[in-house]
Amino acid sequence: MNRLAILALAVALAVPAPLLAALDCSRAKTNTEKLLCSNPRLARADDRLALAFRAAIRRGADPKILMEDQRTWIRDARDVCNEVECMLKAYEERISDLDSR
Repeated sequence: MNRLAILALAVALAVPAPLLAALDCSRAKTNTEKLLCSNPRLARADDRLALAFRAAIRRGADPKILMEDQRTWIRDARDVCNEVECMLKAYEERISDLDSR
């Protein structure tokens, strides 16, 4: 297991899931960050995503692959959304994907 995978696993298992999703809203600059900070439904979805990510690792999913998939999802699904409903749909799909791992 490489260092990134070990670090991802350690963080996912040691840090409470909502902290994994924590975003410093005082520094929100991108549209995505502003949406997450301004909408409680998105904030809850982000927390649920962190829980799903952590649970997938506990079930034995490869942390390195999960991290790579997460970066791709952020870039190609979440960050292309310009409105709340689009982003909520992206979160629900990602959570469902993680729940199946």
